[in-house]
Amino acid sequence: MSKRNPIERSQYINNQYKEYLGSSFEFKTPKLQKLFEQQLEIEDLFKGPYVDLNLPFQRGMSLDEMIADGAVCKSFHRLGDMNFERPLYSHQEESIRHICSGRSAIITTGTGSGKTESFLYPILNELMSDVENGNREVGVRAIFLYPMNALVNDQIDRVRKILTQCPEITYGFFTGETKESIPKDYREKYGAENDTFIPENELVSREEIRKNPPHLLFTNYSMLEYLLIRPNDYSIFAPERLNNWKFVVLDEAHSYYGSLGIELSLLMRRLTGLAPKKPRFILTSATLGEQGKSESEIVNFARSLTSASFDIQDIIFSKRITLSNSKLSYTIAGEDYSEIKKAKNDIQTVRTIGNKYKNIDSMELKSYLYELFVGDRNVFHLYEVLKDGSKSFKSILANFDNQIMSEQLIDLIDLINMAEKDGIGIFDLKYHSFVRPLAGAYVTLGDDPQLSLTKTNMIGELKAFEAGNCRYCNSPYIIGKIQRNEADGLEYLYQNKEVDIYENYGNNEFVSIDYFLMSNEFNEEEVDHDILEEYKVCAKCGAIYAAGNLNARRCNCGDSFQHSIFKVLQSKKDGEETAFNNINQCPCCGHKARAGVVKSLNVGKDEGTALLAQILYEAIDDGTETKKKINKISLKRKETVQSEIETSNVKQFLAFSDSRQQASFSAAFLDSNQVRMLQKRLIWKVIEDNQYRNISVDQLAATLSGMIKEGNLFQNDLSAHKNAWITILVDLLKVDGSNDGEGLGLYFFDVDITDIMSQIDEEDVEAEFGEYNITKKDLETIMQVVFGVFKVTPAINSIKSTLTPDEKMEALEYRRFDNYVMFNCPKTINGVRSFLPVKGKDNMVVRYVQKVCECDEESAKALLEVVFNNLAVAGELFKKHETKECYQIEASKYVVKNYKTSKYYICSKCGRLTPYNVHNKCVQDKCDGILSEVDPDKALASNYYRRQYKTKKIESIVVKEHTAQLDRKKAKQYQQDFKSKKINILSCSTTFEMGIDIGDLETVFMRNVPPSPANYVQRAGRAGRRKDSAAYILTYCGTGSHDYTYFCSPEKMISGVIKPPYFNVVNHKIIVRHLMATCLGFFFRQHPDYFTSIDELVFGNALEEFKNYISSHPSDLNIYINEKILPGDTYRAYHNFKWFDEIEGNDEKMEHFVSTIKSIAEEYEKAKKEAITEENYKEADYYQRQIENLHKEKVIDSLSKYCVIPKYGFPVDVVELQIYKEGIMDNSYDLSRDLKIAISEYAPDSEIIVDGKKYTSKYISLPKTGEYPRN
Repeated sequence: MSKRNPIERSQYINNQYKEYLGSSFEFKTPKLQKLFEQQLEIEDLFKGPYVDLNLPFQRGMSLDEMIADGAVCKSFHRLGDMNFERPLYSHQEESIRHICSGRSAIITTGTGSGKTESFLYPILNELMSDVENGNREVGVRAIFLYPMNALVNDQIDRVRKILTQCPEITYGFFTGETKESIPKDYREKYGAENDTFIPENELVSREEIRKNPPHLLFTNYSMLEYLLIRPNDYSIFAPERLNNWKFVVLDEAHSYYGSLGIELSLLMRRLTGLAPKKPRFILTSATLGEQGKSESEIVNFARSLTSASFDIQDIIFSKRITLSNSKLSYTIAGEDYSEIKKAKNDIQTVRTIGNKYKNIDSMELKSYLYELFVGDRNVFHLYEVLKDGSKSFKSILANFDNQIMSEQLIDLIDLINMAEKDGIGIFDLKYHSFVRPLAGAYVTLGDDPQLSLTKTNMIGELKAFEAGNCRYCNSPYIIGKIQRNEADGLEYLYQNKEVDIYENYGNNEFVSIDYFLMSNEFNEEEVDHDILEEYKVCAKCGAIYAAGNLNARRCNCGDSFQHSIFKVLQSKKDGEETAFNNINQCPCCGHKARAGVVKSLNVGKDEGTALLAQILYEAIDDGTETKKKINKISLKRKETVQSEIETSNVKQFLAFSDSRQQASFSAAFLDSNQVRMLQKRLIWKVIEDNQYRNISVDQLAATLSGMIKEGNLFQNDLSAHKNAWITILVDLLKVDGSNDGEGLGLYFFDVDITDIMSQIDEEDVEAEFGEYNITKKDLETIMQVVFGVFKVTPAINSIKSTLTPDEKMEALEYRRFDNYVMFNCPKTINGVRSFLPVKGKDNMVVRYVQKVCECDEESAKALLEVVFNNLAVAGELFKKHETKECYQIEASKYVVKNYKTSKYYICSKCGRLTPYNVHNKCVQDKCDGILSEVDPDKALASNYYRRQYKTKKIESIVVKEHTAQLDRKKAKQYQQDFKSKKINILSCSTTFEMGIDIGDLETVFMRNVPPSPANYVQRAGRAGRRKDSAAYILTYCGTGSHDYTYFCSPEKMISGVIKPPYFNVVNHKIIVRHLMATCLGFFFRQHPDYFTSIDELVFGNALEEFKNYISSHPSDLNIYINEKILPGDTYRAYHNFKWFDEIEGNDEKMEHFVSTIKSIAEEYEKAKKEAITEENYKEADYYQRQIENLHKEKVIDSLSKYCVIPKYGFPVDVVELQIYKEGIMDNSYDLSRDLKIAISEYAPDSEIIVDGKKYTSKYISLPKTGEYPRN
């Protein structure tokens, strides 16, 4: 298979997605099913691909030329990791000249435009000039402020390479990860661990940075807040250390909007107010606005954010090279594009084709293509079509009036992306596709029903009702809510679009959704009428009433529109649990489920995006395998070379989510799906290779182990042997239910009873069970069915797997237990299941035997006793417990059979496939359907999962997350592994939206539509840095109005209007927080002892002294606030401490902080005294330690936690999930959440995923306070 082009890729995604939907949702009745299939075929679930164009950046001088020109100092040559001969982009040159002229700058030049060089080079130039002029004073010259640590960390290696040979320039990174102090050998050890060299001019500890503030300081705004308050850090910003301060760089400035923009604006005023002279500001962003439209708004934003002077001339936009029509002289034939593409590795053939149009001397493919295409009218026409915005591929193709075919246009786009001369391309092209989920199925009632897969209240002139189906038998249901209309007094059956019926919370007394069977869509004889209530509903207006209510009011639409539907009541027999907002039993097939049996025709975001990620990964397959380079064996040791992996064809994409937990869950969900499908694919592969012969479990395990080891197929810490056994046990123990190999008509596990059955004659069976018409073959089938109890109990001895209990729990979930089966258990025994019923007359196995033998319970139990004791126990089929009369079956006793050599049957009622048939009776408990032979290939021809199990490519896929939950070292490792092609799919939060280096990437997947076109451009900009093919971006559009709006008009997202950020600084609450932080900073600098711990601040006299200090209106602080932070009449209300005097020094946040801490301490003291009274001294010691720890808490963390000081748009109320391993707290991850999110994500029994590990929340630790927190 050759690599799919973007159109084939889009078609593949669309087709596979619809195939999945078609196999996931099915109606039992042919009429509805046909309507569903027809509508699904034409439903617009996929948009695209669209193509957008990006022109290349204009080039300027090289660094060497700028040095010769005098614009850059000569000592710039001392800097490392730079190409001095390569021309800069013109906007980079403009930035250097503009900033070096003494101006501030706003650099907004698009993604991939080298913004870092645009601000870093002019700053380094000024520092090198200072060095040349003998100014080597210690002190900050430039502060680089980033919105997140990941961006800070991303600069470390780069700056280190540049400055290693310039010891005169110092630099340091001050974040929460920066160590307080380091041992002498730290640089050497860290360098060895990370394969790098740490020079002496890199200040790596807080002690070093305080002692000698670096010339270049990299940090984030949260840490900068701390630095301004902590007295021991103030030395960094002491006025004498800021004499040479020249720059503040605000990278990714577009992220500073709303409340965060206000916070940053005030922080910048406080920071720059410390310096004798205000530094220049450099703002950078790929997406601040549009040239020619947004200049005024951009300048206003920059002024608001920095309080510095900016003019329109300070905005630096990128300059692009437009395509000229001056060289157009020929039109290349469409077929020649395809021929050139095929011959791209043979320059002579390319020249032969191209020289028909123009004689070109170049022998290098990229430059040859460039020269060829600048004269091609087709290329210019493509430019004309796309220069004003993105267009769908179809419309582009139509613009060529059949002069170029689809495949030829695709080849042309790829060739244009390859074309390049002197590092300059013609233009770059990207493909963008959008996909949406089903939002439900909506049907009309009547003899000629209609069906829509788009939300609608009406179809034609008839009322549309939402349809669903039974998860097990596919019987169709109407889903809605009966509600009275106050206007006319009638009751109507509403769907979700008319009344919000799905957002209901509470207990089952308030279940809001009603479920109805359609009278013309079920067999009257098959339905359990005990749980049905007939209603009459109008197909025209939806008015509804109970059929038995003769006095019910009716609509005036007429009797011809009246139809019977049957409301399904919750089954409450034998104390069964009722399903919330669903029904717990289907009256058609009798199947029961606590979670409900009816599903609507929609796909959840997690399921939908995991599926699309898998399909996308398949779609980018190039038909090649990742191969190991095998080196020749040599007896000479010096010639031995390590084998290496070829990475040129590694499939990769970046998956974006809008939250860290979504990104984590997405990675885990996708990995789990991949593992499950791969496991079943491997079993089927072994069956195929074994020529469809039966294969023992031991033989299967050995073969699987070899395959897994050779292909390194599972990315976990388990051996190939253990992974092989997990693969087997997942199916053997029926972990996946109806989606396992047996349920999808592929293969099944039979216990090997050949020896037992060989000792039984047909005559013996006839004599014992002849009255039930049971043959020897029937008896064997009965044994396989009833011994299925061992699989689901589970009572399978899998000691050969060598799996530990924890490994079983991870892989087998609820089937991880090591249980036993007893023939007749007299009472409930933990870990033991009774084969015969413990309570009541029957159970599943008894009912099955009754069904196939048409006998009473006692006769069925007698037969089961023969099967269990006389045959299985006596025949040594079971493995007996050491002390009890209970048994397991060894996994090794099972044999894998398949549908190619064994018959399969389908039930007429529940639709279940099974290889077991006795007297055509369904094996499903309480199903009275009839079995008939079936060809699974035909019956499940369109089943997505079955096709995957049979044809999925056998390959290893490495999926990881990259979020703020991970520690710096692991996050950096994952980033590097992705860049070096060791990770296939990296699921990330918005961290990677900004300029983090991830190398060459062709594909991006967005799990939701980004908030704005600016965000979309940033995320899409991660792809497209490979020149051998066009980038492909796939976006999943959810069911919300925002996503659906952009699904309908993708061009508005791809090429939409980018608006500059906006905020109003005058916000009282935020201003007061910053003033409090300022006052605390001044106070702590005068009284550093009060900053050491909570003990000094809360339990001592510090706060009283603080109030007295501010009440005295210290002049230096007053001047700082009035003239530096809040100058001018706009802020007159805050001048001269008016804000403090008005509240009489009692700040609400500070008061709440103090009272809460003291209340917690009192609770601990009370608990300690009670423990002493009860002589529980161990517990008393525990509370004493808690009291001591509380008193030792860090002041700055507590002030931030209780919002006394600013939090910069971060959640005000933060909840932390504490992880314990064997009773010890594990601080490996940062699992803090906004309270609004934590209410759902951290509720007891909720599951949290981080780095592929699942944690379950168990308890809530409430604040020890007698009053509710004040806002």
